[in-house]
Amino acid sequence: MKKSTMMMAVALAIGLGVSAKAEERSWAWSPIGIGLAAPIQLPPVMSDVYGLRLGGFFGYNHDVYGLDLGVAEVCSGGFRGLQVSALSWVDHDDVYGVQLAGLANIVNASTKALQVAPLNVVWEEAVGTQLGLVNVTAEFAGLQVGGIVNWNDLASYGLEIGAVNANQQEFYGWAFGGIVNYADSFNGFACGFVNVAYDVTGCQLGVFNACDHMHGVQIGLVNLICGSKLPIMVIANAWF
Repeated sequence: MKKSTMMMAVALAIGLGVSAKAEERSWAWSPIGIGLAAPIQLPPVMSDVYGLRLGGFFGYNHDVYGLDLGVAEVCSGGFRGLQVSALSWVDHDDVYGVQLAGLANIVNASTKALQVAPLNVVWEEAVGTQLGLVNVTAEFAGLQVGGIVNWNDLASYGLEIGAVNANQQEFYGWAFGGIVNYADSFNGFACGFVNVAYDVTGCQLGVFNACDHMHGVQIGLVNLICGSKLPIMVIANAWF
C-alpha cells in the first residue's frame, strides 16, 4: 500500500512538471494579451505578446510588439509598436515606435521613437522626438521639446526647445531656451536669455552670453569670452 502510494505521488509530480513545462511552452507568446492587473492576466507575466495587449490597470509581459493599451504597461524585455497608457516602463530591451503616456515614459535601454508625456526618461541613447515637460536621456539625436527642462548626460544632436536645455557634454545643433542654454561644448546656434558653455563653435544670441573659449560670435547685452583679449563686451563679442 505504501509502495503504490509513493509511486502514485512520484507519477503525479512528474505529470505536474511535464504539464507545467507544456503550459510554459504553450504560453511562450500570444497574439492577444488581456488582463485586469498582473498576475491576473493571460498570457502569464513572462510571456511575449505579438499583436494586441489590453493590460487593464497593470500589464506585465516580456516583449510586446503591436498595440499596447492600459493604465500602467510594463515590458521586462522590449517594445515595438504603439503604446498608449498613463505610465509605460520598458526595462531591458529597446523601444521602436510611439509611446503616448499621461504621466511618464521610462526606458532603461535605447529608443528610436516618438515619446509624448509629461516625463520622458531614456537611460541610454534616444533617437527621434521627445515632447514633454521634462525630457532626460543619456544621449540624444533628434527633436526635444521640454516645457521645463531637456537634460542630456552625453553627446546630443539636433534641435532643442525648452525653458532649460542642459547638455552635460557636447551639443551639436540649434538650441532655443526660454531661460538657459547650457553645454560643456556647444557647436551650432544657441538662443536664450542666458547662454553658457565652456567651448563654443558658432553663435550665442541672448541677454547674457558666456564661455571660456570661442570660435564664433556672441550677440547680447553682456558677452563674456574668458579666453579672449577683450573678455567682456556689450552688444557683440567675437573670437576666432
